[in-house]
Amino acid sequence: MSYYQYGVYLIPPPARMYQIGLAHSLLATEFGCRTGGTFMAHCTLKGFTRLAEGFSPDEFIPALDELFARTPAFKTALDELWDLRQGPGKSSILIGMRRTEPFHALHNAIWDIVRPYIAQDDIFSPVEPVGPNFPPHITLVQGDAPYEEGLHAQVMGLCQYIFDTSLKGEFLAQDMQLIEFYSEDWAGNWWETLRFRQIKGWRLNEGVER
Repeated sequence: MSYYQYGVYLIPPPARMYQIGLAHSLLATEFGCRTGGTFMAHCTLKGFTRLAEGFSPDEFIPALDELFARTPAFKTALDELWDLRQGPGKSSILIGMRRTEPFHALHNAIWDIVRPYIAQDDIFSPVEPVGPNFPPHITLVQGDAPYEEGLHAQVMGLCQYIFDTSLKGEFLAQDMQLIEFYSEDWAGNWWETLRFRQIKGWRLNEGVER
C-alpha cells in the first residue's frame, strides 16, 4: 500500500529543534534508535492522513491559513519523559508537553478542518488520539528502543540526561508545518521507506496566549 499522506505539526523553536536533532543522531549511533530521526522535530497536531480520492491539501490550506492567522502563539513546555515500553519492537520514549487549553483548542480546530477530507479507508486517523485524549508530545525514540531490561535502562538514562540538560522547560509555540509523507508499505513497516516533504509553513499570530 503505497500512497501519499499528510499531517499538520507544531515545530519547536530553533534551539529545541537543534537539540532534538542532536538527540536523534546520538540515539541512532549509540543504540540503533533510528525511526524517530526519520522525521523532523515536531509535535503532532494531525498525524498521517490519507485524503479521500479527488482531494488534495489545496482544499483545506485556505482554512489553515485563516486559523493560524487568528490563533495567538502560546506558551508550552517539555515537562516530563514518558517511557512506553510495550514489548519488543514497541518501545518508545517521548517527551510529554504541557497540556493547556490553547494547545487543545488548536488541535481540535485542525481536526475540524481536515476531517471532511479523510478517506474512509485511512488506517491511521481512526486510531489517532483526538480531542480530550490528545497527548501533546515530542518523540525521542519511536518504537525501536532496546527492550532488554539492562539496555533499556541505559537508553532511558541517556534520554533522561538529554531531557534534563537541554530540553526541559518552557518555550513559545508558534511555528507550524504541513507535511507530505510517502512510504512503499503503509500497512507494513512504513518507517523503513518513509520520506517526507514540507509543503507549507506558518507562524501563529504574534499576540501571545498566556
